[in-house]
Amino acid sequence: MKNSWTGGEAARALETHEENLAVAVHRHEPGAFERLLERFEAPLYGYAHGILQNAFDAQEVVQDAMMRAHRALTRQYDEARCTALALRPWLFRTVRNLCLNKRRGKRHELEQPLSDFDDGRMGPFVHLEGSDLERKQEVELLRRAIALLPVDARELIMLRFMEEMSYGEIVKTIGGSEASLRGKVFRSLKLLREALEKKGVAYAV
Repeated sequence: MKNSWTGGEAARALETHEENLAVAVHRHEPGAFERLLERFEAPLYGYAHGILQNAFDAQEVVQDAMMRAHRALTRQYDEARCTALALRPWLFRTVRNLCLNKRRGKRHELEQPLSDFDDGRMGPFVHLEGSDLERKQEVELLRRAIALLPVDARELIMLRFMEEMSYGEIVKTIGGSEASLRGKVFRSLKLLREALEKKGVAYAV
């Protein structure tokens, strides 16, 4: 899905360089860690904020994740492990684990687990059309609707449609199987459509 949230095509173009970037950080190449921050800090923050719904907590988690990543790549992992590392899922998994740790004891009582919802089948997102203002308004509407979803639904929508991860990458990030994730993504989309309809918007998802 091409959208205005992530610049997905550019992200995919950079993916081929992610393994080398991990090695570059491991070798302490000048500017390597700064390039890693430039590439991943913003999407990781968006992911953390989507889970936590708190800007300060999301910033704290990403800072912690980046420090852990630097320590692992430069001190804990050898070059062979850095070369084989699937960097993007690894970073997102680190942020996810830190978010879940922070959420422990803070879960909202009204949040239902995704498994409680039926398995409706829906099509893909439509491409956002119209003027820049209209697209911005639609993006903001989607953000607000996503914020109403259970945390696991928010997470899957962010990974699959904002970060445009493959199901294989999502498995590496959150675990499970591709088959089960496909069903959960469909359920997440159904919940998103229902959230939009409650706002009086008929949106094709």
